Amino acid sequence: MRTQTCFYFIVLLILFGGCESETIAPQENRVGYSYFPLSVGNYAIYAVEDIQYHFGQDPDTSLYQLKEVVSDSFPGNGGEIIYQLERFKKWENGAWQLDSIWTARKNAQRVVVVENNVPLVKLVFPFQTGLEWDGNAMNSHPEQMYTLMSTSETLAEEMESPLDSLLAHSLTVMQEESLDTVILYTQKLETYVEEVGLFYKKSVNLHYCASTPECLGLGILESGWRYRQILIDYGKE
Repeated sequence: MRTQTCFYFIVLLILFGGCESETIAPQENRVGYSYFPLSVGNYAIYAVEDIQYHFGQDPDTSLYQLKEVVSDSFPGNGGEIIYQLERFKKWENGAWQLDSIWTARKNAQRVVVVENNVPLVKLVFPFQTGLEWDGNAMNSHPEQMYTLMSTSETLAEEMESPLDSLLAHSLTVMQEESLDTVILYTQKLETYVEEVGLFYKKSVNLHYCASTPECLGLGILESGWRYRQILIDYGKE
């Protein structure tokens, strides 16, 4: 009897021990947290192309570099840590000049970045392809639905970066898209890379002539812009 009791006891230990060993803590990359790392000292440098269109004029193209540094952190309301993002611009052969200061915070549900005093819900957790949310949920602007999607090969091809190998672990947030070339063409998106953060940002807004029947549908560009921001370097200071 004692031998049988010991046998059952050992079996129970194995079963419970096995259950305990199978308990897996939530992994940041599965949830999505690692796609927006926040740590004081982190920096990212982007190559920026900004093209402005005005009717009857040549496009105004501006090329420069943008550097974003997580310069500080401090406690916010509700126990969240708020990170300060200092943003610098540099033109060719120029020096870095402070352009703006944003803030970012991340909790178990979302990432919120305050851009020019406007809080935007950049990401929500846990990640799931096709996930949708209102990017303007925390400001007074009209609803704008964002969609989490895989980074397409076509999109990856337009990201001309020395770091394009990182795109194997990337996801894209489509913030707005209307591919209408008759009146208004818009496309706004951001691509994030695991353990890196924002890799690519694109914003296109093109207004075509529709004021008269003669120009409607001819693709005559009246105004708008094309903005591209591509990661070329990152690390920790």
